[in-house]
Amino acid sequence: MKNYILLIGVAGVALGSYCAYAGNSATMTVTATIAHDVSLSVTRAWNIGTITINPSEESGDALINKGDTSYYGLTGGIISITGTQNGRFTANLPESCQLTPTDCLNVPDFITVGGIRSDFGVGHISGSTYEIWGDITYDSLPQEGEYSASLFIEYITN
Repeated sequence: MKNYILLIGVAGVALGSYCAYAGNSATMTVTATIAHDVSLSVTRAWNIGTITINPSEESGDALINKGDTSYYGLTGGIISITGTQNGRFTANLPESCQLTPTDCLNVPDFITVGGIRSDFGVGHISGSTYEIWGDITYDSLPQEGEYSASLFIEYITN
């Protein structure tokens, strides 16, 4: 009988110690910041070029052939577009973004420069090189002059 009483006494002390330990516990919040280093960098500015317009026409549009930067489908008041150079940038984007870079990039739908609206596209060239180009439209006669604007490109995660 002595052995059983000692065993019950040891079990009671062990249970009491566990209960005391459990009352002295805490939960800690762990935080982390994860950043993607895409190293997005412009390597060549986008130059829409020189647009020659017939001022007797109030509107016009043109579509660009992204491969060689030549315009086709000139309509309305657009007589010619010369000196076009697609914009280029590099970015370490995931492979899933190469087919449709705009899935991973936040770019505006269009940009307006000097009364000319340019709706543009972004395409993957090779490796980490991407290109941006645009179609041109205007609905009221733009004023003569030299114009520039900024285009903001931002990497986003889905």
